[in-house]
Amino acid sequence: MRTHDDRPDEAIAQLPALLASPGLPAASLSRAAWLANHLLGEKRGDWRGAWTLLKAMPLADAGPALLRHCVVAATLAGDALAAWRLERQCLAGGASADGARLAIRLGVLLGALGGAPLRESLTEFAVLQAALELGESGETDAALAALVNNIVSAFLERNELDARDPFCEETLFNGARIARLLWGRAGDWVNHERAEYLRALTANRFERWPDGLQAADAGLALIAANGEEEVDRAFLLLERARALGGSGRQAEAEAACAEAQALAATFDSDLRPWFDDCARRAKREPAVAGS
Repeated sequence: MRTHDDRPDEAIAQLPALLASPGLPAASLSRAAWLANHLLGEKRGDWRGAWTLLKAMPLADAGPALLRHCVVAATLAGDALAAWRLERQCLAGGASADGARLAIRLGVLLGALGGAPLRESLTEFAVLQAALELGESGETDAALAALVNNIVSAFLERNELDARDPFCEETLFNGARIARLLWGRAGDWVNHERAEYLRALTANRFERWPDGLQAADAGLALIAANGEEEVDRAFLLLERARALGGSGRQAEAEAACAEAQALAATFDSDLRPWFDDCARRAKREPAVAGS
């Protein structure tokens, strides 16, 4: 988990032995399954390879998170019968039917985003949002929050995303709002402030500067009220600077950016490039489609 981003080939090579290990603690099974889906499925598009590893795991007494990862892999690998069987097993295990089904659909959508057309994916995300809006608080809230959060983040990273398209704007802005709502029910204050960061990031991507500033300030206020979280504070300050700059408040934007840079001076070599990339975005106009 610590090294897979920096050394994905090495991590992939170790996956078969890891997932087949009889000594793997039960609590780690779902994280191992996520890692297989993430590296083989999402990063390489090899969902058959991911499903081959996952279906060999001990699934008879699997929990809902592990079963959800397996349903996603089976679905995207084209093994529909296995996906249906695993979904029935998940529901039979006592999980809320509506929440579990929504989590599975969101998981499949997230897994498919790398190769699916943008507009089609956004349309499906909007449909799932309508179901999320009707849902009640339940034991799947944390899983749903994480999935919605990751889906919005993935869409924001798509180069072909058109910042001038009202449908894109409304779907992703609403998605970030739903993620904040779900984390408000299921998460701690760190989840809450990171959800505000997503709201700020999304609002600024579509030049909704007042919304971006409000969300960034809400996240910063949560950190100030609850404890130290200097990395998150630096990134929130960048979005604050971006919103202020977009609103024509250049002096305040420069002050926020300088404060963020001071915090980033202590970042390690793994984190600093990501921060610098975000800092460059904060100093320029948001990209539009085709740029």
